[in-house]
Amino acid sequence: MANDTIQRVRTPAADERRFIEEALVAVGAPAGDAGLVAEILLASDLRGIESHGIARLRWFYVDRLRRGTIEAHPHATVLRETPTSLAIDAGNGLGHPASHRAMTRTIAKARESGVCFTTVRNSNHYGIAGYYAMMALPHDMIGISSTDSIHFAVPTFGRDKLLGTNPFAYAIPAGDEPPFVLDFATTTVTYGKLEVYERMGKPLEPGWAVDAEGATTTDATLARHSGALLPLGGYGTDGGGHKGYGLGVLSEILCGVLAGGAFGRGLSLIEGPEHVGGHTGHFFGAIRIDTLRDVADFKADMDAELRTFKSSRPAAGHDRVYVSGEIEHEHEIENAAQGVPHLPKVWDDVDALAAELGIRPMQRL
Repeated sequence: MANDTIQRVRTPAADERRFIEEALVAVGAPAGDAGLVAEILLASDLRGIESHGIARLRWFYVDRLRRGTIEAHPHATVLRETPTSLAIDAGNGLGHPASHRAMTRTIAKARESGVCFTTVRNSNHYGIAGYYAMMALPHDMIGISSTDSIHFAVPTFGRDKLLGTNPFAYAIPAGDEPPFVLDFATTTVTYGKLEVYERMGKPLEPGWAVDAEGATTTDATLARHSGALLPLGGYGTDGGGHKGYGLGVLSEILCGVLAGGAFGRGLSLIEGPEHVGGHTGHFFGAIRIDTLRDVADFKADMDAELRTFKSSRPAAGHDRVYVSGEIEHEHEIENAAQGVPHLPKVWDDVDALAAELGIRPMQRL
């Protein structure tokens, strides 16, 4: 997205957070839950992941709360618990607060026992996977996060949509270097990226998506409404598409089968405010580094490892070699200072939402 030529309008980060909170409270969300959603959507936009930020506020959260397909005041319950594990039913509430609280407890358990893994079922879309993995970083832990989703993708050599974008995220602290944050969909791109390309009127890259007959398409609207995404690696096996397919199934096993939630054909093919909520599951993990080696030594070695790649020679036409999470880290610094950028179509929707809800519009810089 950084290389497109469409001019974006910026807003102060604090005002974006304020707007999201007020919008969610206006449709019945508790202030605490609204604040957590705002924090996570803002984190996405700050890091330059505009597919999962405020652009989804209306469709994924506000409209679903208004329709009652997401419970504004869910009754979350702990299903099973040991010193190193936790299983939670989120009560069909907003995915962000359910996941933030689940990862908070995961970290607390790992602080005591060295490691903890948590499943969450009966939840909803939780934003960027990387946010929850990164929650472990201040605690000198490795964080893990995954979620399943509505089905958008076909399996390798298949035509039926049977997989979500099903991301995995791993966050690992370093010393002087920014942390290593690997946050990736197990499809070629996220469904949200199709939304972004459709807003911009840009063609998709070949190999990202297929039409209803399974043929490659570059039409974002066609791919969104009647086609499907491909697994990471693209069509067939030559480019490794079977590996993305396997990773997507792995996420669904952890977040659906292991969590005791929806999986397989039990997950919806419909993505809209009217679809029944509570089909989404999550998986979280935290590993305390000092249970395996000295933290200071580990961070020094992480710096050396990351610098090995960053100091390597770039290919012709490129200025540098990045490591995972570095580009997003630099976006975060820039956007916090200069304001959070948004596409004009996103601004139009945000302004319309402000008028509908009777709240103050978001400030333009």
